[in-house]
Amino acid sequence: MNNRFNTLLSRLYKYRPRFEDWRFWVVQISAIGIAILHLITERAGDLSQLHQLGFVPLSLMVIPLVIAGIIFGSIGSITTSIWIMIISLPNLILDNLGPERYGELFQLLILVAVGIFIGKRVDLERSLVNKVENASTALSASEAKYRSLFDASPIAILAIDSQNRILDANPSAGMLFNQSPEALKTMLITDLNRGNGNRTSSTASSGNHWWESPIIIHSKQGSEIFLEPALTQIKDNQGNVITQVLLKNITEERRREAGLKAYAAHIVQAQEDERQHIARELHDETIQNLALLCRQLDNIGSTSNALPSSTVNELGKARKIAENVVGELRNFTRALRPPILDDLGVVPSIRRLLLDFMERTKIIGELHVTGNEKRLTRDLEVGMFRIAQEALWNVERHAKASSVTVIIAFDDNAVKLSIIDNGAGFRVPPVVEDLSTIGKLGLLGMKERTELLGGKLEILSTAGKGTTIAVSIPNPQPVVPTPKTGTPALK
Repeated sequence: MNNRFNTLLSRLYKYRPRFEDWRFWVVQISAIGIAILHLITERAGDLSQLHQLGFVPLSLMVIPLVIAGIIFGSIGSITTSIWIMIISLPNLILDNLGPERYGELFQLLILVAVGIFIGKRVDLERSLVNKVENASTALSASEAKYRSLFDASPIAILAIDSQNRILDANPSAGMLFNQSPEALKTMLITDLNRGNGNRTSSTASSGNHWWESPIIIHSKQGSEIFLEPALTQIKDNQGNVITQVLLKNITEERRREAGLKAYAAHIVQAQEDERQHIARELHDETIQNLALLCRQLDNIGSTSNALPSSTVNELGKARKIAENVVGELRNFTRALRPPILDDLGVVPSIRRLLLDFMERTKIIGELHVTGNEKRLTRDLEVGMFRIAQEALWNVERHAKASSVTVIIAFDDNAVKLSIIDNGAGFRVPPVVEDLSTIGKLGLLGMKERTELLGGKLEILSTAGKGTTIAVSIPNPQPVVPTPKTGTPALK
């Protein structure tokens, strides 16, 4: 019960009289004065002219109602309406009889309705004003917070308009471009780029699209600074589009990446050199010695008539084993580093690779060469051969394919290699680096090798519909063309 009573009191608290506010007393005195004036006119029964003006003082009650509504809102107009009803009751009961009483009551109700309407309107206006003020305060706080973050950010930030004018810049941007933030605000992006040797400055005048790729500028010392831009577009109060550009300095990351690539290239080159060395040693020493051993076994078997037949049979078996070892070693040396790759180039070596693949797996294979066949640089030929080798190994081990097609396309600026099978396929992850998580390390190795050559690898695969490995490698260096051999496509 006490809780309910306290709740009721808390709800009624806002309707309490504002005794401490002098405007409250002005309203009350005005209402009482008008009520007394009305009572006097009502009591002046013999003064007919004065009596006829009795409605005027009652209509004047709208004055305190309006004042209360404007000052205190609906709370003030409601409480003042109640107060007017209370001080008007004696006159309504004692001095008005019959229809006049109802007329007086109707006037009071109209006054109360007008007062409440005014109070509600004032509340609405005040609510809107408060919302605007609160929004303005929140906006100011947000702008102050944004400005503090903008100024304190270690990343260079520029705000530019559609005409490439710099509207704002933080201190980090000033340090990056060797200008004060205020000086940057007077410049165009094109001026900024020319002043810093930016390699993309020639495209800046056509719009902000040049921010979408990494940028290189030069420091005072002449060293290159790599910047990674991030764009956010917003609109100002006039609806103009403003582009906020965050320029993250990725120079150290680029240097580390370049170092890792150089190290990876060194490892790959070392592996190829070691494979070539091992293949040469096996071919020149081990295989030759085994071939000599086969001849000696043949000589022993054909000249030693005194040997028992069982011994001759064992020598024949030993000779067969040695011959098999020679064949396996030759296949092994071709896989390590086929001599045909260095002697004739990438096309004959891939043709030989495909023939061995067809003979080993019984899978139908085709090789198509388009464009002007020519010798490539050593690194490109080795890289393409290794990619084709890994791709065919994947087809043999995983694809369950019945046919495979290899396409080598030459043009003036690039060479393209495609390996297409009709096997089981698989789901390609959105990020190629995730291939390692699904056990596709061979594909990841092909990607790394392609990137070391400055090329691009694309993997297209759908479960049940086969896989396509497409490699495009730029070939900017001059090459020596070789005449076509006229060998038809393998089938």
